[in-house]
Amino acid sequence: MPPSSIDHSGPDGTFNTVLLERHTCAWLLLPVLAFMAGWMHWYISLPAAALLVWGIIKGARSSAPDRDGMPEQAPFPLFTRQSLCVLAAFIVVMIFSGWGGWVNQHPDHIVRNACLQELVSSPWPVVFPDGDVLIYNIGFWIIPALAGKLAGLDAARILLPLWGAWGFFLAWCWICVFSGRRSAVFALLLIMFGSLLNLQCWLSLDLFRLHYFGIAEQIMCSANASIPVILFFTWLAAGRMLPGWLLPLFSCMAFYSPLAAVGGLPLIVCEGIREWKAGRSGQAVWSVPAVLAAAIPGICFLIYYGHVNAPSSRMGLRPFYTGWGDFLLIGTSFLTYALFCWRDFRRNPLFLCTLATGLLLPFLYVNGDVNDLLCKGSVPVMGCLLAFLARTYALHPSLRLWIWILLLLGLAPRFNLPYYFSAPEPMRLHLKNLPAPDGWTARELRKLILAEHACVQDGWKGTMYHPGHRWHPYYSGSPGWWYRLVFR
Repeated sequence: MPPSSIDHSGPDGTFNTVLLERHTCAWLLLPVLAFMAGWMHWYISLPAAALLVWGIIKGARSSAPDRDGMPEQAPFPLFTRQSLCVLAAFIVVMIFSGWGGWVNQHPDHIVRNACLQELVSSPWPVVFPDGDVLIYNIGFWIIPALAGKLAGLDAARILLPLWGAWGFFLAWCWICVFSGRRSAVFALLLIMFGSLLNLQCWLSLDLFRLHYFGIAEQIMCSANASIPVILFFTWLAAGRMLPGWLLPLFSCMAFYSPLAAVGGLPLIVCEGIREWKAGRSGQAVWSVPAVLAAAIPGICFLIYYGHVNAPSSRMGLRPFYTGWGDFLLIGTSFLTYALFCWRDFRRNPLFLCTLATGLLLPFLYVNGDVNDLLCKGSVPVMGCLLAFLARTYALHPSLRLWIWILLLLGLAPRFNLPYYFSAPEPMRLHLKNLPAPDGWTARELRKLILAEHACVQDGWKGTMYHPGHRWHPYYSGSPGWWYRLVFR
C-alpha cells in the first residue's frame, strides 16, 4: 500500500486487498473496453484501450515495492458465509428495485428497460432511423447486453441485477476494509444511507430543488449511473486505491456518468495533490502512463457526450443559501452525517474536500424539472461520506443509536420501493373493491399498498427511438465530424 495512504484514519495494513483490487478494477474496466470495441473505430479503440490497460499495469507495478516492504497481511477473503449472504441480499435489492423488469418498477425504468433491449437487439453502435445515434450512460448495461446478444434478452435481464449486485458487494467490501472488520451491518448502512427524506416531507421542503436523495433512491431510479460511482469513491475514501490507478479509473467515471465526474473532480484533484506530495509512489498519480491512460479515453468520452441533443441553455449558476429553506434542505441532507465524522476526520483533506463539495454543489444547475447535476454530481460526495461514516460507526459504539435514528428518518415511503413495487395483484384487486377508509393513516397505507401506478414499465416496447418524447433529446445525438472521426 502506498505510504500516502497512512494518513487516512483507517486501519491500514489490516488486510491484503490485492484480490479485491483486481475484482474492482475488472468490474469498472470491462464495460469501458467493450464500449471502445463496439462503438469506436479500430484505429481509435485499439490505442485508447492499450493506453488504458498500460496505465493500469504501470500503476500496479509502481506500487509493488511499497507492498513488498510491508509486514505480512491477512488476505481479505471475498467469499465467506457472511459475504455470500450479503451478496444475496444485494441481489434481492436490485431485483426489487426493478432492474431486469421482474417486478413493478419506478416510471424511469421505461427508459432503462428500453435501453437494455435496444442494446441487445440492435447493432453497435446504435443508430436510430433518422440518423441520430444513441448517446447515453450505457456502461452499466453493456456486459449484460453482451450476454443477451449471445443467449437472448432473458439472459441479459437475469445478468443485469447480478452485475449491479456485484458492484455493490465490492463497495461493501471496501467499506469493511476501511472499518477494519467485516460486518453485514455495513451492507444495511450502505442501502439506507441518504438524506432525511421523512423530515423533508414533514417540513414541506422543496425536494426537487435540492434533489439530494439517498442510495436506495439512486438504486431504484438510476443504478446505471450511481453504482460504479459509489464503488469508485468508497474505494478512494478507504485509502487503498493505488496512486497510478486514480486518473485512469476516474476517466472511466466520465463514461459511466459525466455529471458524477463533474461532482467528483474536486475530490480527485484533492487526492491527487495529496498523493503527489506524499513521496515517490504518490508521484505515480501524475506519471506519463497514468495521464495518457486518463486523457485519451477521457477525450473520447467528452466527444461522445458532447454530441447529445439535450438543450444546453438549462445550465449555469443559481442563488443558494438565500433563505431559511435552503439551510433546512442542507441540514436535512446526507451531509448531516459529517457531524458524526468530524472528530476523527477533521484533519483529513479528502473529508474536508468532500464536505466542501457537497455544500457548494447546489450553486450549479443542469436541466429543468430536477437539478440533474446535483442529483448525479452528489453521488461521489455520498460515496466518500458513507465510507467515513462507516469507519466512525466502527470506532464509536456510543454514536450508533443516533446514526440509526437518522437513517430511519430517511426512509420516506413515497420515495422508496414499496411505493412503486406495491402489493401482489390479487391483493390490489381486493383493495380496489373495498370502500375507502376514513382515517388519514389508513388512507395513506391503502394508497401505499394499492399503488395503482405501479407496473412493469414496458411502454416503449424495446426501442429508444421516440422522437416526440420530451426525454428523447437527452439520450440521442446528431453525429458531427468530430464524432465520426472517433466513433463508427
